[in-house]
Amino acid sequence: MPKIVDHAGRRQDFIEAAYQTILEEGLAKTTIRSVAKRAGYTTGALVHYFKNKEELIGHVLEENGKEVRQRMVEAHESDKGRAALRAVLHEALPHDDRSVASWRIWMALWYHAEESKEMRAEEHNRYSEWLGRIRGLLEESQALGELDSRLDPDSEAQSLVALCDGIGVQYLMDRKRMPSQQIASIIDSYLDRLYSA
Repeated sequence: MPKIVDHAGRRQDFIEAAYQTILEEGLAKTTIRSVAKRAGYTTGALVHYFKNKEELIGHVLEENGKEVRQRMVEAHESDKGRAALRAVLHEALPHDDRSVASWRIWMALWYHAEESKEMRAEEHNRYSEWLGRIRGLLEESQALGELDSRLDPDSEAQSLVALCDGIGVQYLMDRKRMPSQQIASIIDSYLDRLYSA
């Protein structure tokens, strides 16, 4: 009788192993062989599910983003306009071990996007989604009368995304220089200026 293989479970094993390997070794040192070994399978088994490292990393990023994305969706369901925008921005920033790990993987993607067409496309897709989410919240604020209707949501979304990128990088470089309370204060100050204009 042939052995029954849980293919979904095995794929998940490889994704989790890749996630842990990236966190511990960095993206450059994460190889198909090292991930397969950590997952307890052969390299041949891994390439049965993922054709190359870039495809595997793409799945790690997708898995990594699901939780944050879900929290953002929930924040928008419970709040609207400015309150929702504030909650979504906070969910995007590093504030606990899991979100710090997400940022480390995201930064590794930035670095490797210059040399990989697949990773560059993944980075582009992530930014398009992120910019669209922020733009939609700004437009909602305008519809609610919270924001000046003359404000350009595209330009402001780019500014907010750049602000989040800067905060995230500074936090990873030195948590003492950028503690969680300061992150909240920076976001609140920016929104105070934006919404009072």
